[in-house]
Amino acid sequence: MKKVIKVSIGSLAFTVEEDGFLILKGYLDEIQDHYGSGENGKEIVEGIEERMAELFNEKCGTGTVISAAVVSEVVSILGRPSAIDKEQGEYRTTGGRSNWSKRPRKLYRNPDNKVLGGVCSGLAAYLSLDVLLVRILYFILFLGFSFFGLFVLGGASFMVITYIILWIVIPEAKTMEQKYAMYGEQMDLANIHARVESEISRGKQSMKRGYEQGRGALNSLGRLISVIFSVFLVVFAVSGITFLSFMLLGVELFKGIIPINVLDYVHLGVSNPLWLKVFVLAFLSLPLLGMLYTGIQILFRFRSPRIKPGLIIFLLWIGSVVGLGFLSVKSSRPYWEEAVDGGELLLSKSADTIYVDFNSEKPMPADRVMLDAGHSRFSMFWMEGYDEQERVVVFPRLRIVRQSSEPDRLVKYRTQAFGLNYAEALLKAQQRVPSISMDDSVITISPVYYGTNNKWDGTNQQVSLYVPDSVVVIVRKPFYHDFDKRVKKEWFDHDRYNKVERWSKRMERRLDY
Repeated sequence: MKKVIKVSIGSLAFTVEEDGFLILKGYLDEIQDHYGSGENGKEIVEGIEERMAELFNEKCGTGTVISAAVVSEVVSILGRPSAIDKEQGEYRTTGGRSNWSKRPRKLYRNPDNKVLGGVCSGLAAYLSLDVLLVRILYFILFLGFSFFGLFVLGGASFMVITYIILWIVIPEAKTMEQKYAMYGEQMDLANIHARVESEISRGKQSMKRGYEQGRGALNSLGRLISVIFSVFLVVFAVSGITFLSFMLLGVELFKGIIPINVLDYVHLGVSNPLWLKVFVLAFLSLPLLGMLYTGIQILFRFRSPRIKPGLIIFLLWIGSVVGLGFLSVKSSRPYWEEAVDGGELLLSKSADTIYVDFNSEKPMPADRVMLDAGHSRFSMFWMEGYDEQERVVVFPRLRIVRQSSEPDRLVKYRTQAFGLNYAEALLKAQQRVPSISMDDSVITISPVYYGTNNKWDGTNQQVSLYVPDSVVVIVRKPFYHDFDKRVKKEWFDHDRYNKVERWSKRMERRLDY
């Protein structure tokens, strides 16, 4: 059996093999000779012994025998005083950074200061913040997501899920090396020396310590404000990008048509609206990307690379503003002047009921219908396939004007048109007069068809019926509407509407009976 020796290191008792004890004794004598005679030598030696005790306890635990190999490993971790002095000398002579200087911090969960998983204390160490401030920030964000309507990201559960994900993803600092790396430090003699002298210096200079603490508190407060601001930027940017992607690129107005592609159905002053779409998307999305980049850079203290992404995003946005302005002016040329043209027709004075039929080449589809029918107005259009192409069927807007007296009953129709000049606008208005036919008490109105080959050019048609209060107006086709009710549907299901209408009329007949 190997001979063992009991020793006390850092106020803790250990059992060491004889070979290991010889290595340990030689190392401690070297430490004593190097630091013991200097200023604060006793405290520095005690600090080194405490770190050695923590490492022995970590690697072997209590009640076990420490081998020579473990002693050699601990000595290699702490380093030799001569090697530390050599590196410090190179640092002073060259002015460069040496291996004993500060290291980049590594993100770990802190098991020594945790409430649940040590996520907040680990982030505090990584961001050089007081752990209390980080926990307060988490609580504020939790309340913000709970009460201020940020339900797009899941409300309060977003912060809970985020904490759980960070708990799973971020490793726990289990070893002494990891705990030192969490603060950007190495567990060597240089750092132990610097830390002990720093603590002694703070103890001797209480006024300076108070000043430093105050300055640290201000720095922490400033860092907290910057973190809150950066988190706000990131949350706002992600929410904006998600909303923008959904509204412009992810939702269909009609089957196969998303909002940005509506420009394909509008007559513009440019032959191809591709660049106009690009500039619109860039104008809306680049500020959000800039906020996202800025927030991430502030939050994680990323150094800006030479290419300056923030500056590039800003310059691209300025370019999109210029390009969008230029193309908007050019695209709007067909709408610079306005003209109106129309006429009127007489209605039968004997009819006490007037029927209106909206006729089209094909039946109205079961869906993809836009309808706004009130007590005195009716507007409708839908999307349909025609010769393997999509086209929009648009009917003139119908308006009911009630009159208390008995003047002439009239149908007035008008077309509002736009053009590059007044003559062009007037010609459009005259060519796009609403198509109306009358047969006694029946008025038939035909639609206008728009598509990629026949784009909407800014013309708006309206038909107005001037009738007394006693005259009933009923829309018969493509479905029944008697203007006694108001219907406003963006996606209108006329089959369901007809079922409800038939049920309502049966109930009215039963009540009358």
